[in-house]
Amino acid sequence: MEQSPSLATPFNHLEQRLSVFFDNRFWKIRLVGLVLLVSVGSLLLFNSIFIDRGFRFLYSEIKRPGIVDGFFWDEIIHQSQHLFEPNTFAPGTHEANKTFRLTIPMLVKVFHLGVAKLYLLQIVLGLVFLWTVTGLVNSVLEDKVLTFYFMTGFTAIYAGVAFFINYFGHCDGYAFCFMALALYFRNPLLVILFTQLAFWTDERALINSSYLGLWYFLPLARNFVKTRTFELRQIPPALMAVVFSALLYAGLRKWLELHFGMTVGHDAALSARSLGWSLSYIGDKMARGLEGMWLILLAAFWALAVRRQWLELVLLGGAWALTMTVAVLVADGTRSLSFGFMMFFFALAILHRYMTRNQLRYLLICSAVVSLMYSISFP
Repeated sequence: MEQSPSLATPFNHLEQRLSVFFDNRFWKIRLVGLVLLVSVGSLLLFNSIFIDRGFRFLYSEIKRPGIVDGFFWDEIIHQSQHLFEPNTFAPGTHEANKTFRLTIPMLVKVFHLGVAKLYLLQIVLGLVFLWTVTGLVNSVLEDKVLTFYFMTGFTAIYAGVAFFINYFGHCDGYAFCFMALALYFRNPLLVILFTQLAFWTDERALINSSYLGLWYFLPLARNFVKTRTFELRQIPPALMAVVFSALLYAGLRKWLELHFGMTVGHDAALSARSLGWSLSYIGDKMARGLEGMWLILLAAFWALAVRRQWLELVLLGGAWALTMTVAVLVADGTRSLSFGFMMFFFALAILHRYMTRNQLRYLLICSAVVSLMYSISFP
């Protein structure tokens, strides 16, 4: 009886070629380059509005900052000239929310950056970000081909592609890169440096710094549950650096509020309307935030639940619930949800622990394919 060809045959051939391609000392460059070609290339090819209208508007903004409504590069440049002045904008507006987002305006002031240089720097940081995430993912999966599958899907969603296609001046990519670098480097001083840069880029980085803390806290918690012993010297210096950095940010922000009158303000009526609107389409809001990459998170939480890993499930579930809550409370759900991208590192570690390579392989391929089928939609 003739045996039917396996549906996995094309992927087996692909993996053979990928294994040879990545068997090189410069494998990270090759992997990131191929990911950009597949993910960013397909997004731009099948969403030509990003090339046509979007980049034409960006060019107009470079020539005359402020000419295009909805672009915020000129506001960053203006803020760089008035860093510590009290906020005069209505609560809830984008301009008011930028009161304590000082990292990028400071970069503008120190290095005399304009719109074009800010966008080009964003692209450079995008390459650094993908390089860093690739290293972190491969350290978890210990498999370059599986890392490629994940990175293909990840670079097709907003968290991975924001550096290249967000030309509006939101500057989320800056914060994403600083957050990834804070996780990549274990040196406490570097952790403090990169977390401070991230916190002062967008306060949502502070909210999602819980993942940084959990990255170092979870091994401690597992060891305590297993041995019932704990010593202060077991606390990683990087964990203490994350806590110190969060307290430092809170203290400096309060000091700026008291001495310079800087405040964001709050509009209860606007918040209620925004929440009502978000809840009316919460399914779509959550789905387009992570697209096919939801499969990875759901599989990881399911794996923890069926194996009764309650401590890990509660801690990670709580951190993720906080990320989702912020995404629901504000209008820009996709951007807010993307600040929780570090949850993927935990999810991959969980799946690598409980799944066979083949099972994980098919999950990553499916998540990547679904993500590539979506067009980017934000905020």
